[in-house]
Amino acid sequence: MSAVHAGAEFALPMALAGGLALALGGAPLGVLLIARRMSLVGDALSHGILPGAALAYLIAGPDPVAMTVGALIAGFVVAGLSSLLARTQRLPEDAAFAVFYLSALAFGVLILGRNANAEVVFDLLFGAAKGLDATALLISAGAATATLFALALFIRGFLAESADPVFMRASGLPGGLLHLLLMLLVALNLVAGFRAFGALMTVGLMMIPAAASRFWARSYVGQAGAAILISAVSSGAGLILAHRFEVEPGATMTLTAASLFALSALVGSNNGLLQNLPGRTHLEG
Repeated sequence: MSAVHAGAEFALPMALAGGLALALGGAPLGVLLIARRMSLVGDALSHGILPGAALAYLIAGPDPVAMTVGALIAGFVVAGLSSLLARTQRLPEDAAFAVFYLSALAFGVLILGRNANAEVVFDLLFGAAKGLDATALLISAGAATATLFALALFIRGFLAESADPVFMRASGLPGGLLHLLLMLLVALNLVAGFRAFGALMTVGLMMIPAAASRFWARSYVGQAGAAILISAVSSGAGLILAHRFEVEPGATMTLTAASLFALSALVGSNNGLLQNLPGRTHLEG
């Protein structure tokens, strides 16, 4: 069965658990990335994991564990090198990421173009429902646990580094290490979801709910909570729809998240469009 029509193959309860794990781990990181004006970094890293998965495929074939390990190593390398280059202040942070992720993407495409069929490439980028197995669920749960633990320990530093990284460096505080840790956590969560939901679709579940949360709360805690809720609802509803209509879950989940973003932008209690209507403002005054 082709990847495009693999939607009926996955076990829905396991998929729902995996989607919840990705919501718990990825959505709070998305809020931090938006706060740092680094919304596209997740997209960059999603491309950066491709050569690791491609090399693993070349060595071990379509072995899911090998491809996950390869993707994780590649994600860590791209995140680490990009962060270190940005810390030299010779290049803006987005430029540093662009250099490494585009190089990694080109390398991965070169390997897959010569050694893999189109279905393998599709599965890596956009996901395959057959990747929703016990191993994928365990990796997603581990990524979520590690992320929540790191946020509990270092959230003050993450927020301070996001608000004023120049001050962090001038004060001698470990802002660079915190930034590197944040990038590694982003890479970890992307790898956790790439087998089942695709590298590109996992970014959507990380960033779109985080963007929507800004229409519901101002504080980080409030936005993180709203982002997790929106991501979890997107995952659940998207998976149910994908299972019902036999389509790829990653795309359906991402489109559901986009729909909830539009709803949040319209009716959200924190500067939603309906909150700013002239007539409503007059009445509240």
